[in-house]
Parts: sequence; C-alpha cells; structure tokens
Amino acid sequence: MRSPHWTTRLELALGEPTALRVLDKKSIVRLARDVKSDISEPTVERWIQEAISAGRLQRVVRGLYLNRLVGPPARLCEAAVWLRPGAVISLQTVLGDSGVWNNFTEWVTAVVPLAQHYTTPSLGSQETAAGTFVFRGLPELLLEGGQEEDRLVSGITYRRATPEAALLHWLYLSNSPRSRMSPPPLDVDLGALDRRRLNRLARVMRLSELLEKWLTHRDGQVGRRHIG
Repeated sequence: MRSPHWTTRLELALGEPTALRVLDKKSIVRLARDVKSDISEPTVERWIQEAISAGRLQRVVRGLYLNRLVGPPARLCEAAVWLRPGAVISLQTVLGDSGVWNNFTEWVTAVVPLAQHYTTPSLGSQETAAGTFVFRGLPELLLEGGQEEDRLVSGITYRRATPEAALLHWLYLSNSPRSRMSPPPLDVDLGALDRRRLNRLARVMRLSELLEKWLTHRDGQVGRRHIG
C-alpha cells in the first residue's frame, strides 16, 4: 500500500496533541525529515509558504510560526518567550482575560526578567505579522519570587502569570521611576482574585506596603462613588 505524501504525514504530526505549538524553521525542517529523510530545505520552505496561505501555520516574525494544526490552535501569547527569553505573559492581558479588569486588549502584554545572565532585553512594543506585543522589564528576583504555583498558571505550555502576580507586576511598574505605566485601574474586581495568594506574593516581592496603600486608595474612591 502506498504511504501518504510527506506533506500529509507532516501535517498529521503537527496535529498531534504533543506537537510543538510554536515552531521555528529549524524545527519544521527536522519534523519534515522525520517523515522524509532526504527532504531539502527549499522544499520545506515552499511547504511553509503554502501552509501559511492555507492557515495551517501563522507567521509571527521571520522564521517563527504558530502551529494552527494542533488543538486548540496556538495563540500569539505563546510566542512571547521565543521573542524575549524568560518572558511571562502578565499585566493587562492576564487581568483582562481573567475578568479582573473589565477591559479586553488585543495587545499581548508580557514582563521580562532583568538580570545579569540575560542579555538586556529590548522593551516596549513590537509589531509582528500576527499581532502586537508590549514587553516591560522587571527585576528577576521580583519576577521569580514566591512559590511557582502562586505566580504562574499551571497546566499550560508557556509562562503566564496568575492574576494576583499580574496585578503586583502592574503595581510595581507604576511606582518604578524607569516605567511610565499608570497605576492599575481602581475598578478591578478584587472578588476575582485569591486574596491569600495576593498577600503571600506581596510579602515575598516586598510590595505589601504598596499593595495596602493602593487598596486603601481604591476602597476610598469606590466608597465615594457609592455615597455620590
């Protein structure tokens, strides 16, 4: 019986639950050679362009693609760490997606560690073929502080802050002389947060006083609105 064409076998491999969700050209060539050992790079490159046109891959930047064959299809935020080592999805993206902040943003917001063993990252916005990223820098000790289950969402294949960590990242940046971020909006839904987790992380990050000050200001503003 004749075996399926190598492109069919490659696409089946990319649709497996364990398939890579974000791919660079080198990864795609390696997968293609797993199904057809003598395949050439130009041939794989032609398949990549066809796959982009057909929606099987989504180009982020040159040589980096989202796998749209895997289920569920890869999302733009999963590519952040490929663009900036150590990146963690946080801030407006996390708070908007989780319902803590009632304001959805199409931009992907991420924080990146500032540390000696990392190359100083390029911060600010980056336009890609798939959408816009906004990268902001945080000291690594603050970003990696606390228990992993408190600061990072579990059960996913990329680094994504919990809503509690995302709020604290925003508070820190809004009080940093190196950042132009304004404070978090006062209408965030605190009921959607785990207050014990929030307090644990604030202690480890040494942000308890800052958090308490912001909460006091928030409660005062909300109280005035109710009275008015």
